[in-house]
Amino acid sequence: MTYYDILQTPVGWCAVVAARGGVQRVFLAEPDRARVRKAVVRQFPGSRADAGACRDAIAFLTRYFTRGADARPPVAMDPGPATPFRRAVWDEAALIPFGQVRSYGWMALRLGRPGAARAVGSALGANPLPLIIPCHRVVCGSGGLGGFSATGGVAVKRRLLEHEGIGFDAQGRVMDMDWE
Repeated sequence: MTYYDILQTPVGWCAVVAARGGVQRVFLAEPDRARVRKAVVRQFPGSRADAGACRDAIAFLTRYFTRGADARPPVAMDPGPATPFRRAVWDEAALIPFGQVRSYGWMALRLGRPGAARAVGSALGANPLPLIIPCHRVVCGSGGLGGFSATGGVAVKRRLLEHEGIGFDAQGRVMDMDWE
């Protein structure tokens, strides 16, 4: 059985879906509560509203938007089936600290797959747990935002990065990119 809970955040309405194995999905930035609920029910037919089952993930999202770097993701996660490469990308993205960014190319190098920046982007686009697995912290090597699969796209990605203290230049590129 899957359960969900919905909350309003600074980037819109969000929902969390969880089951006995942990958090399965985070829906971000929907314009209204009804729309995010529809998205949940469409992807998880038969799921029931239950704040208790989603408590840890909801608490994480609340802390992320109110206390920033103090937010610690829930331990129990169940993002579902994925290729080993996608899992590796998600695991690496989960290590990017609050308030920092990395490039798609940097991620590819870290994974021993130089030249696979687009594949990294594709894996991040399939991330079912945005914010918990902070795919928004991965940008183009030029400082451009790249893509973002949540409703609202790169505008929401930028808002999340601004929330984390990331600055942008006049062309909308991330400033002061300083990674290894």
